[in-house]
Formats: sequence, C-alpha cells, structure tokens
Amino acid sequence: MLNVAEGVVEGVNMPMIIYPFGMLLGIALGLLTYRGYMVTKSPTMLRLSIAFVSIGLGFMMDMVNIYTGEYSMVSTTFSAVGNAFIALAYSVQKGFKYMVPLLTIITFSIYPFFTIPGNSLEYVTKAIAFMLIVYGSTQCMVISLASKKATSMIIASGITLLAIAEFISWYGTIFYNTYYTYLADLIKISGISSILLTVYTLTRRVARINSI
Repeated sequence: MLNVAEGVVEGVNMPMIIYPFGMLLGIALGLLTYRGYMVTKSPTMLRLSIAFVSIGLGFMMDMVNIYTGEYSMVSTTFSAVGNAFIALAYSVQKGFKYMVPLLTIITFSIYPFFTIPGNSLEYVTKAIAFMLIVYGSTQCMVISLASKKATSMIIASGITLLAIAEFISWYGTIFYNTYYTYLADLIKISGISSILLTVYTLTRRVARINSI
C-alpha cells in the first residue's frame, strides 16, 4: 500500500528510487545530446542538452530536499528552465523569445483571481513550465508528423509524456497530495527513457555509418 504522507510503497522509499533514477537519466540524455551537438553543431541539440541536464538537476534537488527536510524552489525552477529549452529547441516561430516573459506576465496577472493554497510562487512557476512544455510538445509533434519518421514520433511522444507529467505536477500543487508528485515523476522518467533510447540508437547508427 502507498503511504502518501511518507511516500512508502510496502516498505519501499519511493523518492530514494525515483529521484536518483530520474537524475541519472536526465543528465545522461543531456550529455548524449551534447555529444550529438559536438558532431552536428545543431543548435537544437545544444538546447536539448541544456534542457535535459536541467531536468536531471531538478531531480537531484528533489533528492536534496528529502535529505535536508526543507522545501526548495530550485527543483521547480530547474524543471521550468528545462521545459523552456525544449520549447525553444522545437520552436518554429521567430518571436518565441518573447513568449516566456509574456507567459510570466499573463500568469501573474490572472493569479489574483484564483485562490491557490500553498506556495504561490511554485504554482506560478509550474503553470509557466506547463505552458512551455505543451508548446514544445505540440511543435515537436507537428515536425515529427511532417517528417513521418518513427524516431521523430517516439521523441515527440516522449516530450508529450513530459507535458502530461507537468500537468499532473501542476494539478498536485493545487490539490496537494504526494501521490500526484510521484505519479508525475514516474511519467516524466518514462518520457525521458523513451527519448534516451531513441537518441542513443540514432547516435549509434550515425557512428556506425561514419566508421564505414
């Protein structure tokens, strides 16, 4: 059974399994995409590298929060930065650089009309992060549908899982329950894993072709 307050499933400490695993996957994917950037010099690969390293560091800060017993906004901020770079990587609009401050202004403007319990800054940050990743996943899906490549579709599906995870995490901020947090993290790890396997396969394929 799940003890929501302590995050324990039949004696297993969920955070101590989820957070280190998410950290390793995120940083590994970030390093892998950076390796791709070094070969291709593609700005998209560099932005994805920054994005996934940021997401991995977000998991790391979640783990630090567990050890210290104190809440920190650093984890949420890292996730928001990661989502921003994913959105930037797949942006097809030249004016995207104006979207982040615009989303921030809009979110802060409508916030007074809602009663949100808990940390209001966390709510605002997660709301912005959610809008950014939805934008990124939508753009990535459009690009993948146009290319009609299976690898592109898998990556787009992985980013869509990140968007779903961000929504659940944002929802959990309003109706606080650690179950939502762990569910969001598990979905996020699933998305990162699918992208990591796909990118790894692509890099291996390119390395094999270059060696011929």
